[in-house]
Amino acid sequence: MEAPQLDARIAMPIETNNKIDNTNGIGEGDDDGDSEFSITSSSLSRVFHGVVVATKAPDDVAAPIHQWILSCESKGTSDHDATATILRPEEWCKAATLGLSHEDSRQLARVAIGVAVLRERARRSQNATAADLAMVWGLVRDAITHPMTTGPRFSAARSSQGFLAIPLCSLLKDGNIDELYRFHIWLPDGRRGNPDFTVHSHQAYAQSWILVGEGKDYQYTFEPVASVVDATHAVYTLSWADDKNTSTAYKTHQTSSTVVNTGKLGRTTLTSGPAVHGRDMSYSIPSAVFHSTEVAPDTLHATLFVFDSRRGFVKNAPVLGPKDSESSTQLRDPAGVTPAALANMVDTMRSWEMLMEQGQQHSQRAEWEYALRAFNKALNLCESVPDFPNAARYKRQVFGQLGNTNRRFGRYEQAREILEKALGEMEPDSPERVDFSGELGVILRHMDRLEDAKRAFEDQYNTAKRLSNARAQCRAVGNLGMVNYQLSEQVGGPLLDLAIEQLTERITSVRRLKAALDAQSSDPSQRHLFNTFTTWEMVGLSRLSLCYTARGEGKQAIKVASEGVEVAASSADSTAIAMSRLFYGRALLLDGQHQEALKQFNPPNGCTPAIALCKEPSEEHRTYLAELVVAGADMDAVDEQGYKALDYAVFNGDTATEMVVLSGLRQQLMRKVEDEVAERQNEAKLRKGYRELFQDELRPVLLGSNSNKNALQDLRRVYADALAVDVEKAARFDVLKFVRYADFLSFGRIPRSSDKLPGSDGPLVQRFRSNTQNDSPLSGTAEFVIFFSYRGINGGSVTTRDTPDDSNNKQYKRMLSATENFLKLHPSVDSETLGIWIDRACIDQDKQDTWR
Repeated sequence: MEAPQLDARIAMPIETNNKIDNTNGIGEGDDDGDSEFSITSSSLSRVFHGVVVATKAPDDVAAPIHQWILSCESKGTSDHDATATILRPEEWCKAATLGLSHEDSRQLARVAIGVAVLRERARRSQNATAADLAMVWGLVRDAITHPMTTGPRFSAARSSQGFLAIPLCSLLKDGNIDELYRFHIWLPDGRRGNPDFTVHSHQAYAQSWILVGEGKDYQYTFEPVASVVDATHAVYTLSWADDKNTSTAYKTHQTSSTVVNTGKLGRTTLTSGPAVHGRDMSYSIPSAVFHSTEVAPDTLHATLFVFDSRRGFVKNAPVLGPKDSESSTQLRDPAGVTPAALANMVDTMRSWEMLMEQGQQHSQRAEWEYALRAFNKALNLCESVPDFPNAARYKRQVFGQLGNTNRRFGRYEQAREILEKALGEMEPDSPERVDFSGELGVILRHMDRLEDAKRAFEDQYNTAKRLSNARAQCRAVGNLGMVNYQLSEQVGGPLLDLAIEQLTERITSVRRLKAALDAQSSDPSQRHLFNTFTTWEMVGLSRLSLCYTARGEGKQAIKVASEGVEVAASSADSTAIAMSRLFYGRALLLDGQHQEALKQFNPPNGCTPAIALCKEPSEEHRTYLAELVVAGADMDAVDEQGYKALDYAVFNGDTATEMVVLSGLRQQLMRKVEDEVAERQNEAKLRKGYRELFQDELRPVLLGSNSNKNALQDLRRVYADALAVDVEKAARFDVLKFVRYADFLSFGRIPRSSDKLPGSDGPLVQRFRSNTQNDSPLSGTAEFVIFFSYRGINGGSVTTRDTPDDSNNKQYKRMLSATENFLKLHPSVDSETLGIWIDRACIDQDKQDTWR
């Protein structure tokens, strides 16, 4: 039994967003931004002393390496400075390749370089990046898997917590740990040590860097008590044994460890946890803090680990155990598992995790083709690598992702076969069964096998309930609500009311789950959960809108569908956003709001509802797609991947969906032809009208303008007269409009074309009237018009402040100032007959076809 070998901790994330794909050693890939990070020869020399102890390297092997490090100090190997004693890690690796003749020596030196990187990062209070960890792992892995021929060897030992430990660097002082670096591996073999002795403390400060897999940390306080009744644990002391003796002095190469009950009693209280840690994260625990680590018995988990007494040390660091036990001994026998095999397992699992992560990232961006490639590569690792650890479990994880991705890509039959095969191999209460049965239900629903889908969703709900899994219950009840809605469309009865009840429960549940999270958290796992719950909420609201529509409650359907669009706005899933637009637009369409519905069906960019429906073809989705065609939705839009609705229909091999899209495209193209013909006809008539207006009416006035000081006023009147007597021209050309200066002055801001005169229903904007329309020469018109051109300076959203001006009306005030100065310079201009022309007021803002 040995407390110091436990890997429990306080979470200290490191560069968790700096994920890397390359783990093949040093000097490859992009620079991590810290090109000046370096290691001194004295630090490397100290670490190498510990490597010699950890590997039992013979003196005749270790001496040349010590000499080489000293020679680097005196001669230097840097291109920058002939006397350098400080080198970057890659320079040390290059120097080892050139300065050491035997590959065994080079590998030992590289282990020391890798450990020194972690040591120096920690000593300088610098976070080791994911690139650092990949480099260090590459060096350690290569050394452990290298077949040493000159004597040194790495050794594995089973700890009291069930993991296997391989010493990398061991520095002891007076029988205590000074610095100890190890490689820890929890195998997916179900062995996790004696559960009675999980809570423990360390003598030295501990830090761990996760290589692969997931671990959970729990921390406790311990309060001494006098009564056995009040106690939860007893305090145990720890000793170690090797080939020589058993004592409380720490030993690098142990044969066993033993804990002995001291009779001191106490009560433990859980104070934090579980803190979940995954690949490329780091965590630490101070000396003397009680904690425990949990790793699922069927998963592989591995870390690089250090005890560092210089960052904290206590002599007495007890283990906590049963009140009524006397002692317990743990043998170190690794049962034939070799360090090389362990290193290869971890390396394979790192590759598997990275492929799964890549696939999930592609899925989150709806890049289904790329996601499938990554997941299939991960599956190939499980099936092709000999002795892949617990291949059945990890294959099931891949099957789950493949089922979901094939479903999202519209390949339902492939997805169904994958998931049914995986479910057939699972235990009834397997946590994975919850996700797999739910995913299968969605696929069967899309295949219009509604009764089969309902059975799958009931399996999902009941399994989640037995496992007390609130998240899974939330998702399952929403799935049941949707399938009951669809069944109600076929058979009627009370199923519609049940569907509304279940979907309302789904929305309430997911909002409760979201409320328990920190929406501002920078933790990637928290952010991922928050985004997932956001999608669930949106889906629940969209489905509920269908139910209200079916029950004839159109306004309520619009309300909940609108909420769904608002919720989806924060999602990174473009398909989810498009589906929320579909149900909101559909609710608007069924309420008679056709133009508003088209705004939802035809977003300006990205995935459209039509594209989203074609990604997952089904009878249900084809029904919605046909509605979009009739409504006039754009069937030729392009998504962020460069694909159109027809592309996805063809990709998925769904001929029925393809026919619906083609029908829509034909109608759309016919409308475009008709619109183009009408546009060209209109353009020709505009040119005819312009020619007649200019040649017959305006040109004579312009030719006489040199001797006519009122030429501009005459032009306006002639133009107004021409439009007043020609109905066709009046329909194609806009009359000159203006705002009386007095009205502009009193209005207080830049007016809009639809604004009314304050205190009346009369229009603020006036039309320049013709001679035939005026009762007198000056009635109802402007003798002088100022045209203003300006730049919009609205810094806010136009949806919240529909104006080109800022909140202080800065541009409006500039216009007033300019007009006042103009009137001072031109006293002959009467302010009573002065007009102001400004585009926002004098061009109809509600009719874009007039913006010519």
